[in-house]
Amino acid sequence: MIEDLKISINYFLNKIKFLAFLFLSISISSQSMMEHAIEHESLNRTYLKYIPTNINLENRVDLFIGLHGYTGTASGFEKQTSGGFNDVAEKYQFIAIYPQGLYFNSIEKNSSSFVSSWNDLVGSKTKTPNGEICSIEADIYPKYPNCNEGGRCSYTSCNDDLGFIKKIIDRAKEDYKIRDIYVLGMSNGGNMAQALACKYPTIFKGVVNIVGMQHKDLSCIPKQPVNFIIYGGMKDRVIPPIDIEASDGYFYEPMTNTFNAWSEQFECKSINQSTFTFYDNFEKNIASDCNNNVQIISLLNKDRGHLWPGIEKSVGYCYSQPQSVLDYSKCNFSIFNEWGNDFLIKLLFDLKN
Repeated sequence: MIEDLKISINYFLNKIKFLAFLFLSISISSQSMMEHAIEHESLNRTYLKYIPTNINLENRVDLFIGLHGYTGTASGFEKQTSGGFNDVAEKYQFIAIYPQGLYFNSIEKNSSSFVSSWNDLVGSKTKTPNGEICSIEADIYPKYPNCNEGGRCSYTSCNDDLGFIKKIIDRAKEDYKIRDIYVLGMSNGGNMAQALACKYPTIFKGVVNIVGMQHKDLSCIPKQPVNFIIYGGMKDRVIPPIDIEASDGYFYEPMTNTFNAWSEQFECKSINQSTFTFYDNFEKNIASDCNNNVQIISLLNKDRGHLWPGIEKSVGYCYSQPQSVLDYSKCNFSIFNEWGNDFLIKLLFDLKN
């Protein structure tokens, strides 16, 4: 009887300790990530910034920019889409910033009509040198109220999102001793990451485009070398890495075309092809011995679709604190990413060496 009572008391005390630790962890995390505002094009734009708890900001530190996808949010990207990117910021001691794309509700007071995006200078257009970015039968998406010249197929913001993110980076460089800068994006955010590499190749140590093939015949190529990783899911029908036409009738540049174009642009002398298994099965191409010693890498995940590495389902279409209130659904749960974020960070840090 007494032993049973001791066990119950110990269990109760351990439970209290666990809940106290969990509460403390959540408190530290929420205090470490804050929302910031910056004016751009006379608009009040926002972004989230995460500072690891034990980071020494007297030393030089790396900066990672994470970009959400179409209809995503900055907080949804961190909490669900990437499966807790702040965890790897804490582990590897870098500053993480999550910008918010411009947004609107296509139906007033209807949270399911929330739209957000990035103007990667491709999705805001209809015309290409060889036609249009979508078929005659394609799904047509809501147009931004201020974007009247994009045409039938356009669906993204038409504002200067490239300049917005550059301004965020400039502010971070003023506030901290930034060493290397990396940008990673998912889907439309991946398109945006690629566009940033094309516009500002000299400021990034590495750029990752995740399941974000740019539109056919409009996929950009930088004039100067930059390390670039393009990642696709073989089962992806939203933005297919191999087939040109997506399930909604939009056309995308095959991943191999982008890999080859960048490799040729940077005069890469060595191409290595391989397959490997790391949780999933991958096909990998590396172009090396390029100008400025950059590398171009393509990664085809043979087992996944339109997903961030290590994530099992399509999530992140929501928002949570500390992001300002949006007319959108709240993120009611977190996603744990067992391997995907570590996988990406190690790939990028290998470029450092």
